[in-house]
Amino acid sequence: MPSAADPKVAERYPRSVALLHWLIAALILVLIALGWFMADIPKGTPARAYYFNLHKSLGLIAALGIAGFIGWRWRHAPPPPPRLARWEARIMAPARVLMYLLLVVVPVSGYVEANFSPYGIRFFGLPLPPWGPDDKRLYFLFNRMHVYSADAFAALLALHAGAALKHWLVNRDRILQRMLPFG
Repeated sequence: MPSAADPKVAERYPRSVALLHWLIAALILVLIALGWFMADIPKGTPARAYYFNLHKSLGLIAALGIAGFIGWRWRHAPPPPPRLARWEARIMAPARVLMYLLLVVVPVSGYVEANFSPYGIRFFGLPLPPWGPDDKRLYFLFNRMHVYSADAFAALLALHAGAALKHWLVNRDRILQRMLPFG
């Protein structure tokens, strides 16, 4: 059994933060899948409105969780990772910055986009009237920002998950275990 002084053992995140991480991750995966699915639903169909409103409702919940996670992270340093290869250490900091940037840009651009359309947001059926004018140019700008940043975020998440699996299965350095809420 490795000891805490072992360079392959990483300290753990608090259980509540780890649980929040996995809840946000699950929501984000659902939102990405839903976003890709919604793109193929024909305009003017009831299914399209249902799925778009579900996506917006879940997006607002995810945004609240993300705000809580970023708020915690702003006040706390992450536990130090185990010793990493030089190339991994060089990639980790910019990847983390990009991850946090996209965690903000994707939901904010989606929220703003919805407010420059006549539809606004229906939070699980409760209408939240749009606060912006029905402006097709601004809607298009924020829609493109939302779609492209979400696609970039999906690619970054795949890299993030792949790196975690590499550390777990190949390096066996317990970096993944530091973010598990149990065990």
